[in-house]
Amino acid sequence: FFNLLVSQFCGVYAALAEDIQGYAMLARGEVILDTLKAIPMKRWNGFLKSLALDQRVDFEEGDIGLPGGIKTWEPSLAHPTTQDQIIRAGGDTDPSLPWPIQHHAGNESSMEKMVAKTIQKSLQKYLGKNGTDMSTTEGSKQSHSSSGNSESL
Repeated sequence: FFNLLVSQFCGVYAALAEDIQGYAMLARGEVILDTLKAIPMKRWNGFLKSLALDQRVDFEEGDIGLPGGIKTWEPSLAHPTTQDQIIRAGGDTDPSLPWPIQHHAGNESSMEKMVAKTIQKSLQKYLGKNGTDMSTTEGSKQSHSSSGNSESL
């Protein structure tokens, strides 16, 4: 009976949390609109011009970016990436031309193999040299499959 009661409370809490967040966003929107109404149009237009949203924002040195952004600096280790997130392709930039074909399908499988191998080594180190023995709560040892098939881990 108590499981059902707790489950009901969790469901009601989740629904109320969504409603509260929605009402908070509406209230913030009202504050922002009231503030914007109080700003003179000349000052607002001056602020928009100072943002220079019509100028391109470069991603890196020598790399022209898109207009409509605000450039900010952050430490390089704040969000480390192993790949460049910008896909670069040579050739004409005519929008009617098809997108270039990407040949990156083999990299994903090799990455998955590397991760699986690392996990397998870690499990072998944790469970013992050949990964077949593991102690239970009673203190006895139970043996997994003796075939040495490590892919089942």
